[in-house]
Amino acid sequence: MRKSIFVTGLMVILAAASLQAQSVAEQQLNFERVRVAKARTEARIRKMFRDSGLSEIPKYIYWRAFKMEDQLELWATDSSSKNYKKIKTYSICQSSGDLGPKRRFGDLQVPEGLYYIEKFNPHSNYRLSMKVAYPNESDLVFADKNNPGNEIYIHGGCASVGCLPMTDSLIDEIYWVTILSQNYQGSKAKIPIDIFPCNFNNKNWAHLKTTYGHKPQLIKFWENLEEAYAFFRDRKIAPGYWVDQQGKYNIVFPQNYHINDPNH
Repeated sequence: MRKSIFVTGLMVILAAASLQAQSVAEQQLNFERVRVAKARTEARIRKMFRDSGLSEIPKYIYWRAFKMEDQLELWATDSSSKNYKKIKTYSICQSSGDLGPKRRFGDLQVPEGLYYIEKFNPHSNYRLSMKVAYPNESDLVFADKNNPGNEIYIHGGCASVGCLPMTDSLIDEIYWVTILSQNYQGSKAKIPIDIFPCNFNNKNWAHLKTTYGHKPQLIKFWENLEEAYAFFRDRKIAPGYWVDQQGKYNIVFPQNYHINDPNH
């Protein structure tokens, strides 16, 4: 009996060690849905990156989502210190809630703020999904202290409340692009996704101030988010940040400035 237990334990340890030795992509390719996504999309991904003048395999990527426009933008570069190029714009196929950040469980809101991809889920009920690291340090200052909500994903299925849903064909591409970048950077790298209420142009600002001018704290929050938007607009480098005790984003360079922050 003891020998059997020892052998079983040794097998578990060896299996875990083997898994740890695998790259991010290799681990993901243990799952059928990911293998299908790779087969369906990798040739197309290689071509669109090559056509953008970059390496065929995504290295550093940056996702930007815009709620009012229902768009998810993919930007990329071969060096995190060089300008990012826009690779593609995807349509978010359904939305819920209103403009403004998520502040509690069940409020139907899609978060707004500066985030990163926290987890990959190849077993999703919505084909494939990537978890957005909500709530972040800023959200925890402003959101409901007992239940700010969680489980915010980019996923397939085109049906959701509070997430960023895509069609199944689009999530295959989005997921595999992100896996390839994560694989290149390593498992500890944090691939950024920033979610904005809209593009902060003059026309949209006029709409925000007209429609939500009676909510000065919301306007103040958006003005803070615009600092990250403007940083990228002017430099084409993905912004890093730290959050002060008032919940304000302070924009810094480089993108992974906060990678060793214990709060992340």
